[in-house]
Amino acid sequence: MKTIRMTVKGRHLEMSAGNGMFSKSSFDDGSRLLLKNVLPAVEVLPQGALLCDLGCGWGPIGCFLAAHNPSTPVVMCDINARAAWFAKLNAKNNELPNAFVWCGDGLSSAKNEIFDVVVCNPPIRAGNAVIGVLFDGAHRCLKTNGEMWIVIRTSQGAKSWQKKLEALFGNCETVLILSGYRILKCKKA
Repeated sequence: MKTIRMTVKGRHLEMSAGNGMFSKSSFDDGSRLLLKNVLPAVEVLPQGALLCDLGCGWGPIGCFLAAHNPSTPVVMCDINARAAWFAKLNAKNNELPNAFVWCGDGLSSAKNEIFDVVVCNPPIRAGNAVIGVLFDGAHRCLKTNGEMWIVIRTSQGAKSWQKKLEALFGNCETVLILSGYRILKCKKA
């Protein structure tokens, strides 16, 4: 097990990760960039909003969202049981009672139109079919005017995914291009 100390916007968390999951030894650059860009958007959400970290891994994004918005529930989900276990452990160890974790296949078991914001650093190596299912589920589960924020490396198909997301949502904005990453934002009409 690896201990990872992380700071975003002045908030410090101590996280644990292990073998068999993405970025097991550090908070990866893409997730860090996604988090820094989505935080201002979630700061202005109304009371009762619900956030989702889709494909949460060991929970760095979801835990920071929960720490940054203590009155807002944050749901984290991952298909990898070990990753979901670590996400639960990290939420508990960082005293984040508003963070909830489940192990499952994306949002297949979630209700329609439940989330205000979904964030995702998709598992590119799992393949386009898996990512397509994740994005379709996010679209189904977002409320009207809800937003999906995504980070994808340009070299790993960000431009292609932007076109597919634009077809799904009717829009897909490039928020930022930096160091080979693209932050994309889609809004459900």
